[in-house]
Amino acid sequence: MSWEWLERLSWIAGIVSALVAVGTAWAAYRAAKGTTRDLALLIAAATDNPELLEKLEAAARQRAETVRRRLRTVVAAAGNSAVFVFLAGGLGVLFAVIPDYADTEAVGGSAPRTWQECAAVDEATVCTPVHDYELFRSQQAETLFGGVHRPSKQGTGRLSVELPDCKAEVRWHVSVGGAVVAEAVSRDDLVKVEFPIASDQAYTFVAERPADDGCPKTTVRVRTGITFDR
Repeated sequence: MSWEWLERLSWIAGIVSALVAVGTAWAAYRAAKGTTRDLALLIAAATDNPELLEKLEAAARQRAETVRRRLRTVVAAAGNSAVFVFLAGGLGVLFAVIPDYADTEAVGGSAPRTWQECAAVDEATVCTPVHDYELFRSQQAETLFGGVHRPSKQGTGRLSVELPDCKAEVRWHVSVGGAVVAEAVSRDDLVKVEFPIASDQAYTFVAERPADDGCPKTTVRVRTGITFDR
């Protein structure tokens, strides 16, 4: 047999051996569920082609980077959605917890001096009306409070009385529909009361000083309002 035929047979045997090696490697890869790099190593070893390994590794790295980018995008989107849901839920709970508050105004009887008391809350300024009465000894003030313009709804009336000037004595009470729902005696401390009332109702505040009280004149400072559950 000539050297030419031997060379051709060697060449054919090499190709067949390479194909058998690739087939065997692929079968082993599928059976063992190996990685792309493992298959690339086997192919490169069988074909004696290191450039193929580099190409396969580069393609694998590119696919892995694409998967990582998509995973980061999905994780970021999921995180943003979770934060949005958390904030929306927190705002919903906060909105549900904070009561609906309505100021009342003097709509009849003795007219107090009404002014706005403002306080800074974070970056906003919240103002509420304050009603001042100047009462002398034996004097009485009676004012009808209302002006809550909203559908009929049950709520809680809130009223506070303080005497900022001197330690006088003021007896006062609150009535709704002719029935007394709260009463107290104020001297120098802040006194607060609560009472049930509907949004379409008005209430009457009555304050009086005894004849033998110390100060000739004192300021009676009243804050009023109604809160409704949401």
